[in-house]
Amino acid sequence: MSCYIMQDDILLPHLTVLESMMVSANLHLRESLSQEDKEGIIQEILLNLGLTDTANTRLSEISGGQRKRLAIALELVNNPPLIFLDEPTSGLDSSSAYQCISLMRTLAHSGRTVVCTIHQPSAKLFEMFDKLFVLAEGNCLYHGTVQDLLPYFSSEGFVCPKYHNPADFIIEVASGEYGDNMIPSLVKAWKAREESMTQKRSLTNSTSCSYDSRNMVVSLLPNCNVKTSTDSIIDAASQTTQFMVLFKRAAQSVLRDRVFTHLRFVSIASVGLLIGLLYHGIGNDGNKVFNNTGCLFFSLLFLMFTSLMPTVLTFPMEKLVFIREHLNNWYSLKSYYLAKTMADVPFQILLPVIYCSIVYFMTDQPSEGLRYTKFLSITILTCLVAQSIGLLIGTVAPSLPTAVYVAPVTGIPVLLFSGFFVNFDTIPKYMQWLTYVSYARYSWEGTVCAIYGNKRGPLECKNKRCIFTNSEDVLSAMDVEENALYLEGAKIYFDGFVLFLFFVALRLAAYWVLRYKVKSYR
Repeated sequence: MSCYIMQDDILLPHLTVLESMMVSANLHLRESLSQEDKEGIIQEILLNLGLTDTANTRLSEISGGQRKRLAIALELVNNPPLIFLDEPTSGLDSSSAYQCISLMRTLAHSGRTVVCTIHQPSAKLFEMFDKLFVLAEGNCLYHGTVQDLLPYFSSEGFVCPKYHNPADFIIEVASGEYGDNMIPSLVKAWKAREESMTQKRSLTNSTSCSYDSRNMVVSLLPNCNVKTSTDSIIDAASQTTQFMVLFKRAAQSVLRDRVFTHLRFVSIASVGLLIGLLYHGIGNDGNKVFNNTGCLFFSLLFLMFTSLMPTVLTFPMEKLVFIREHLNNWYSLKSYYLAKTMADVPFQILLPVIYCSIVYFMTDQPSEGLRYTKFLSITILTCLVAQSIGLLIGTVAPSLPTAVYVAPVTGIPVLLFSGFFVNFDTIPKYMQWLTYVSYARYSWEGTVCAIYGNKRGPLECKNKRCIFTNSEDVLSAMDVEENALYLEGAKIYFDGFVLFLFFVALRLAAYWVLRYKVKSYR
C-alpha cells in the first residue's frame, strides 16, 4: 500500500538502471507475466521519469537527480497508492530539484498520495505543493493550501516582505527569528482556529475525497478509488524467485566490482608468485622446515585477510540497501541472506584454488593429490570462516569506519592463540581455553597435518647436519598431535569439521543480528 523513499539514495553501484528496474519488476510483478510485458512496464516508467537515455548506464555513473528519480522508479513498479519521501531535493541542483518536485506533482495528480518533507525550497518549488504542514518544535503552526499560508500569517501579525521567498520567511518564523516567545502563541492561535473550523466542517464520508484539514499531509489525491493497469499484475514473488533474482544480482555486483574482485584476483596471483619465488623448492628440505612453516602460516594469514576485509568494506553499504528494500516488502530476509551466502561461496573457493595451486607446487610441497586436496580444503574453510566474520562485523558495526577498525583488531587475538607464535604448553593455564575458540588454531593444525602428517616419511637433508629428518619430528616441534578422537590421522578431519562449525555458527549469528537490526528499524 505504501513505500518510503529515503533521503540518501543508497543503490548498488555496479548494476545498470535497466537491471535495477528488472530486479524490482521480477520481485513485485506476477511471475506468470512474460519478460516482454515486464520490460514494457519498465520502459513506460523510465520514459515517464526521463531515464530512458540512461537505461544501460551503471548507477555509479549517473547524476544525483537521476539517482533520485531511479529511487522513485524502483518503487513505482509496485504502483503504491501512498508514497513517502524524506528530503527528495537534498543534494540536488536547482534544475534537478525542479524535475524531482515536478515528478512528485505529476504522480500526485495521477491518483497517488505523495507525502514528503522539504527544507528551504525555492519559491518556484514551494508553489508546486498542494497542501502544506508547517512544524515548529514539534507543534503545528499551519496546515492547508500554500496560497492561504501568507494571508494567515499576515492575520497573525507576520507579514512576508516583498520579493522574499515565502518558504524562507516561514522557516525564519518557525525557527524563532521573530522571537522565541511567538511560537507558543502561533501554536495556540492555530489550535483555536482549528477548533472553530472543525465545528463548521462536516466529517469526511466514504464517498467524498475533499480535503480534511486534520490530515497532516503534503499531498493531493483527486480520486478516491484509483485503479491502474498494473493492479491485476502485481503479486508477491515466491521464495524461490526471490532467491534466484537476488543471487543473480549479488553475483553481478561481485563480478563487476573492479576493486574488490578484479584487484583481488590480481593480488592473489601476484602474491602467490612472489611467495613461490621467495620460498622456491623448500617444501621437502629438512633444514628449512621453519621457513616452510612460516610460508604456510603467511599463506593462511594472507587468505584470511583477503576474505575478511572486502566484506567488511562493502557489506555496511549493502546492509542499508537491504534494509530499505526489505522494509518496502521487496523480499524476505531468508531469501536475501541465502542468496548473499551462495553468491559469496564460489569466490571464496576460487581464490584459494588460484593461490594454493601456485604456492604449493612452486615451493615443492609433497606431490600427492590427497595432501594437496587436504591443504586446499583447510584454506577454503579458513576463507569461508574469515568472510563470515567480516559479514558479522559489517552487520554489527554502526558505521564503516568502526567496522574497518574492529576487523583487524579482532584478528590479533585469533592469530596469537593459533599455536604458531606460542605453543599450547607455554600459554598460561588460565588463558589456554582461548585457543579452543580461535579458529586460526584449527586452520594452522590442519595445514601442518596436511603437509607433514599421515606418515609422510623422511625429509631430504642436503647437508650432513639435518634439523628434521622425518615428518613426525616436525609435528612434535609444532606441538601438533595428529591423532584426534584416538583415530590415526583423524586430526585434519576434526580440524576441518570444527572450521565448518565455525562457518555455520558465524553465518547464523550474522543472520540473527541482521534480523534484530531490521526489527529495530521497524
